[in-house]
Amino acid sequence: MRIEAMSWAEAIEKAAEEMKLPKDGLTVKEISKPEKKIMGLKKIPGVYEILPKGMEKEEIKEREDVNGTVEVRNGQVLVTDPKGKGVDASLFIHEDQLIVNINGEPVTGNRTLKSQDVIEVSFEHLLPEVHFQVEPSESMLEAYVEIRRKSGKRYRLKNLEKTSRGSLQLEYDALAPDPIDPEQVRKALENYGVLPEFILEDAVKKACESKDSGKFLVAKGKPPVESRKTDIDYCSEIFVKEITRGLEPVVMKGTKLAEKNGEAVEGIPGVDVKGAEIKVQKVKDEELKAAEGAFLDGNAVYAERDGRPYLKKGEIGVVPLLTVVGDLDKDTEDIDFDGDVVVKGNVQDHMVIRATGNISIIGSVYHSELYAEQNIEVQGKVIGGTLRAGDENAVFQTLLPIVEKVILVVEAMFTGLQLTEGRTVQDIMDNISKGKEEIEVLFQEIKQIEEIFIPHQMQVVEEIEKKFAYVFKEIRLLHKEGFIELNTLYERLLSMAEMMREELLDARLIKVYYAQNATLKSSGDVEITGDGSYQSSIVAGSEIRFTKFASVVKGGTLLAGRYIKAGIVGTPSEIQTFLKVLDREGDITGRFYKGTTLMRKDELKEYGAILK
Repeated sequence: MRIEAMSWAEAIEKAAEEMKLPKDGLTVKEISKPEKKIMGLKKIPGVYEILPKGMEKEEIKEREDVNGTVEVRNGQVLVTDPKGKGVDASLFIHEDQLIVNINGEPVTGNRTLKSQDVIEVSFEHLLPEVHFQVEPSESMLEAYVEIRRKSGKRYRLKNLEKTSRGSLQLEYDALAPDPIDPEQVRKALENYGVLPEFILEDAVKKACESKDSGKFLVAKGKPPVESRKTDIDYCSEIFVKEITRGLEPVVMKGTKLAEKNGEAVEGIPGVDVKGAEIKVQKVKDEELKAAEGAFLDGNAVYAERDGRPYLKKGEIGVVPLLTVVGDLDKDTEDIDFDGDVVVKGNVQDHMVIRATGNISIIGSVYHSELYAEQNIEVQGKVIGGTLRAGDENAVFQTLLPIVEKVILVVEAMFTGLQLTEGRTVQDIMDNISKGKEEIEVLFQEIKQIEEIFIPHQMQVVEEIEKKFAYVFKEIRLLHKEGFIELNTLYERLLSMAEMMREELLDARLIKVYYAQNATLKSSGDVEITGDGSYQSSIVAGSEIRFTKFASVVKGGTLLAGRYIKAGIVGTPSEIQTFLKVLDREGDITGRFYKGTTLMRKDELKEYGAILK
């Protein structure tokens, strides 16, 4: 019984009186001590549990509630039942590799247990794995074996301390995969086609004995001895593309421009792991050649005059440099110079400069004409007038892909002219008709870019188109002249394509700060470095670039072969501005006001207009 009292003695006194037992026949257990609060004014009695001596412990235990338990010991699941109002033990089963049967039935998840339950545990052990496959190098000079090893797992139950709610957990011993038999690898290599003499026996053995996964070199053919091109050292000035800005020439008379240090040497072919020949690059020894403005002396080329060096079609020359200090105006003559021209000043109204090299203006250009076979740079403004760079060949960037397609169509026609087994004359004529239709479509493509041609270029295109019409007429009549003329046209197209490729390798550039009411034409690129352009016509065989983010294109027409990169295009008042790229894969980027028209080839390009 429990007694409240201010002391142990008081509690046992009360209990002896109530239980009618002597004090020494009682046992006392203090549950809580008596307390005094508010400076001793308030007293709180303690609580004491008092029982008669001699009451059996077993009788007390029988009145207690005990839960059932589960434990795992040495792989065995042991269960005890609950006592009193205790609850059964429970076990959570969730491991993928664990199989548990209770009383003959498979179970997963949470399950209550009794001591009489028959619990059987088994495992899905993971067996070790080893796989390999043969992989050649891209050049077929080497062969590798890629081995993937994966250890197995032998599972067992992890011990679990006695608890009323438990979870079965697993632990495992790792099982190493078996080693690979080297003979298996040899057979795999031979089945792949690797010649036995190229198999590296020691490497095969080492790969098979390795305990790691990986890629192992196990066969190697005979590597080729690479060809060596002609060893020529060129002076760095030959490859400088920037236009000269100073007054001095790039090189002085007598400067060594190039020196030949060694002849070309053709390499020795190799053999791949399957026995096939590994070809080496065919090389041809290059001789040093001096062009105008340079001379050959032994194994070196030297400058014969002051000027800018160049390398074109294997020839090294020096372009002379003409420097004008001050403005070019009506008091001076027009310039027609075989070389580079530098004007340190402005080019005033109605002047003409022609140069076979570069033109560099350290100032501005007003209502004048500048024609350069190479590049043009104007550090200031271009107001009115015309600038043209690149031999009038701005169209080549767009025209070349079309010409190459025409060549392919003609080659397909030649193939189709052969009267092989199973082909009839009608098949040949159908092939001719198909070629005719495809070429007509390609000439229509050329006419869509007619606006960037100069007159004599369009005359050449029209002449070739007429010759094709004549060819197809004669071939349909089975006249020999038609086939001869087709071959002549084919040779001419090959020559044209080669010429255009060579011209495009030496890209042209017009670079100005600002253009207003001006015409700029470049067979390569046009670059505007400053505020932009106003009501100007700008044509580029490849790209038009406005390098300043805040530059503005106000009105005019911009036409490029592939790409236009602009800042702001148009004005809030919707000034009409037209931008077009001729390549269907090209693009136009920038920020556009309404009134701007964008076209890619012959299709309008949508854009989100800048709000006013």
